[in-house]
Amino acid sequence: MIELADLPDEVILAIMNKVEYRAELLCSIIGIGNNRLEQLALDKCHSIDLTFDYFDSPYELLMQRFYSHVMPRIYYNIQSLTLNVHHIRHFVTYVNENYNGTLLNLTHLKLVFGKRCFKTGTPYTIGNDINSVLHGEPLFSIIPEFLHFDGTIGGRILSVLRCSPLIHSIISFELDDDCIFPDAPNDDGLFFVHSSQLTHIRVTLCRFDHCVRLLNQLGPQIHSFSVSLVHVRIGDVDIISKMTSISCPNLKILTMTIYRNILCYEECIPPLLQRLSNVEHLTLLLAVGVIGNRPDHFIDGFDLEKDIVSYMPHLRQFKFHIRSILIDASHTEVDAIRRTCVKHQSVGCALDYFNNHYGQCQIYSLPFIGTRLDFISNRFPLFDINNTFSNVTVLLLFDDVKPFESVFFERVTQALPSLRTLEVSNELKQQEKSANSLVFARLATLILYNVHMNYAEQLLCRARLPCLIELAIRNDLLLAMVAGDNQQARYNCSKVETLRTSELPSDPTDSIQNFFPLDSCFKYSKKEQK
Repeated sequence: MIELADLPDEVILAIMNKVEYRAELLCSIIGIGNNRLEQLALDKCHSIDLTFDYFDSPYELLMQRFYSHVMPRIYYNIQSLTLNVHHIRHFVTYVNENYNGTLLNLTHLKLVFGKRCFKTGTPYTIGNDINSVLHGEPLFSIIPEFLHFDGTIGGRILSVLRCSPLIHSIISFELDDDCIFPDAPNDDGLFFVHSSQLTHIRVTLCRFDHCVRLLNQLGPQIHSFSVSLVHVRIGDVDIISKMTSISCPNLKILTMTIYRNILCYEECIPPLLQRLSNVEHLTLLLAVGVIGNRPDHFIDGFDLEKDIVSYMPHLRQFKFHIRSILIDASHTEVDAIRRTCVKHQSVGCALDYFNNHYGQCQIYSLPFIGTRLDFISNRFPLFDINNTFSNVTVLLLFDDVKPFESVFFERVTQALPSLRTLEVSNELKQQEKSANSLVFARLATLILYNVHMNYAEQLLCRARLPCLIELAIRNDLLLAMVAGDNQQARYNCSKVETLRTSELPSDPTDSIQNFFPLDSCFKYSKKEQK
């Protein structure tokens, strides 16, 4: 039998490269007495990811070995580090006690505060907002839900890190996109106390004024800034003057993502972007809402040119996907919107006028750069020969004009092979049903609240969902599915870890619990009343 140590170096390295988490590899090799294998492993220890270890994981002994045997051998080589929230305090304490609080060569730090099942470590998407009033707002997205850390243990742990000397050497900092970076707890309002080297940041912030404050603090040192914002409104009366004081002459790469409808677009977004005149690569993923200060028309190419591009003379690349919403919008032809984008090389456009009196316009640069599509109707050009949207992982379907027929979902499975989250909102009965079996190969999260029974039948009883782990479904649809005892539905629900429904069933829930795995997490909560 050939032993691992008998293989040539290049084969061993190829095997090592197959191991997803370097820390696991190091723990299994360092200290076993084989100097050759240890050296090969140590040569690959510049990037360390500890996120394989979650709250109730079986890796406690492995982590103890990592600190006792591995860290003393690799601390000087670590350049990139990825941590879960519950690692931070222990890791900072360990570095303080053993290396004077710093890792000299550490330049990249990523924090994964991700929403995960405590028992299995599986990421989840749906939270309590699924039953909130916001979920019923027209054309308002609540997926994915954000984790808030202000005033929590997680927030206090994060404060320990950002006030730690460990930040001294950090050049690049990332935080999970779905996790909100807490407001600065210190008296001077600094988001990072020790950040003189910090030039690249990717964070999600709760409020627009937090973004303005962070840019003011970083000033000329920031080179790349990727920010997601949850709320954009004028909450600070001095926000305009604070925007005018922003000076980031070295900021070259800017990405701004706002999927929850912007309430004060005209007062906030263009004035901020106009202060960042040296940007060379700009990406905007925005949803412009129906209330507050906004244009009285759909955002089009003329607006982008007049309000943004003309203020960035060094701009070399502009990628965007902008969804704007109007109530009682006057009718506009899609070609008229498209003609406003002639200065941009290739642009897609879609217009919708719904029966709920809302209109929606989406303009996007091509090739498409987003990973999500919100409130897509039958009229959206979702299917084309170029596979324009093949990278989309989140899809929110909405139509109150025409039902989504069976063939529509067949085409979705072909056009969106990477789809992981699907929400359907359509209460119109399907007119054309198909017996064809669909396969959503990667779909992990399915939301069926505001739908006709047809969609639950098609997606749960006739389609194959081998990766489904989260299901949010209206109570009557859930009870009907359980009563029908459909075998395909049982198979689709066999791996569900989290089930959410609109209200607590009046009948005993034994039949529901027997339909799902024994260790599933059930969430029943009544919707908030307006």
